[in-house]
Amino acid sequence: MNSQERILITGAGGFVGACLTRRLINEGRNVHCILRGLNTPWRLAGLEGRYVRHTADLRDEPAVRAAFRACRPDVIYHLAAHGAYPTQSERTDILASNILGTSHVLEAAAEVGYKTLVYTGSSSEYGHKEAPMRPTDALEPRTDYGVAKAAATLLCQADARRGCPVTIVRIFSADGPWDDPGRLVPSVMASCRRGEAPAVTKGDQPRDFIHIDDVLDLMVLAATFPATRGQVLHAGTGCMQTVREMVETIIKVCVKGRLRPLFSALAPRADEPGCWVADIADTTARTGWRPRIDLRDGVEQTWQWHQTKTHALPAARAG
Repeated sequence: MNSQERILITGAGGFVGACLTRRLINEGRNVHCILRGLNTPWRLAGLEGRYVRHTADLRDEPAVRAAFRACRPDVIYHLAAHGAYPTQSERTDILASNILGTSHVLEAAAEVGYKTLVYTGSSSEYGHKEAPMRPTDALEPRTDYGVAKAAATLLCQADARRGCPVTIVRIFSADGPWDDPGRLVPSVMASCRRGEAPAVTKGDQPRDFIHIDDVLDLMVLAATFPATRGQVLHAGTGCMQTVREMVETIIKVCVKGRLRPLFSALAPRADEPGCWVADIADTTARTGWRPRIDLRDGVEQTWQWHQTKTHALPAARAG
């Protein structure tokens, strides 16, 4: 990837998309973003004029084609998604945004031509497994969001089989700066800033927590490796941890253990798995990538950021 290549990012206003946008801009890349509305997303505040904005709802095929014709991207990162938050529960919107939206992106990209496209999938596509999830495992999603993301992945793989340079990066439990205030890490850190004991679930839910910088490293790498075309790469650590471990680490880092979390104060989400962790052996073999930030270091970095950016954060989502 060189500084002259035009890079187009969908979903640039989201957590992962905004972090990728910021990284590429700071590296001096020629960044274009497709954004749905006219307002600047809060995560992109301060970047005005440093990227080229294209306005389109991915469900609107003519608008998507117009954006691609205006940009004519060399590299595409397709991160736009809907349904990852409890407030995004409408089945029609989830299916249309993820499946039709991805179809429109693939068609528009094929029309103008491109060097590589990286699609971000989700570990939710696998459903529940009794062992670390492998890229070759059957997709058995248990939610509308997981179904939609799995279908979008299959569309990308179908294009890859026809010779299109498409790679899929499935993200596990990413955390870090610019995460949604209502999610686990920022919400517990917000309690620490207020000096309040965080109310959380029992905390035995398994997760594969991975810092956003490690996710971005893999995504950028995926765009440069021809051998990954059509493949599924895993943005995970390969180490299963629990919500309790994350909460306890945050308490140790942020308030030196001076608060006692209120475990079991909240009910866990329905249908939690007994195992949730990535098998990253194939990803490492194909790319040489391995995560470099462990749980504590990631929490320390996020806490440093959180203390300087709290004034810019929106209110936590309801629901």
